[in-house]
Amino acid sequence: MSTDRPLADAGDAALVSAAALGDRAAFEVVVHRYGPMLYRYARRMLANEQDVADAVQETFVAAWRQLDTFRGQSSLKTWLFSICARKIVDSYRVKRAVPIDDLALQTHPSTGPDDDPFAHASSTEFLTALERALEELPPRQRAAWVLRQIEDMTFPQIGDILGLTPDTARGHHFRATRTLRERLRRWK
Repeated sequence: MSTDRPLADAGDAALVSAAALGDRAAFEVVVHRYGPMLYRYARRMLANEQDVADAVQETFVAAWRQLDTFRGQSSLKTWLFSICARKIVDSYRVKRAVPIDDLALQTHPSTGPDDDPFAHASSTEFLTALERALEELPPRQRAAWVLRQIEDMTFPQIGDILGLTPDTARGHHFRATRTLRERLRRWK
């Protein structure tokens, strides 16, 4: 890679090309760029912290080994999420997954003079109920909902990640949303 442009500013294609040639620094940028997203996704899909860490680590190990197979037909982000989704499925074969709390959905209590303990308690109660409702969803519905609502992915991207058509991914998201809306109707 050119030394006049820092690796952190490089595009995904340049990073993949450099990493495929053995540039560990380029791959480290990929890990830092996409690791938090993959971690957040895996946390929603797996029961405990060790399984989450293992799935994300195994994702990057597999990606490093398979860099020469990445052809750019999908985005690097989608490719990494699809590897991670397969690692999560592998984990399901061992035990039933139960998602845990995620920083993306946690509330942060305000520290101003307008603190509202009732609003804070209600919000915390809602997030706890949302976590429980997510735990009860079938894995593909949960994955489709998390990827759409938390990771802000499109249905074609979700389909690529989960090995589904975009319409099927949309259907899983729809059913998950309908179920969550029903289970959380008291917060409407």
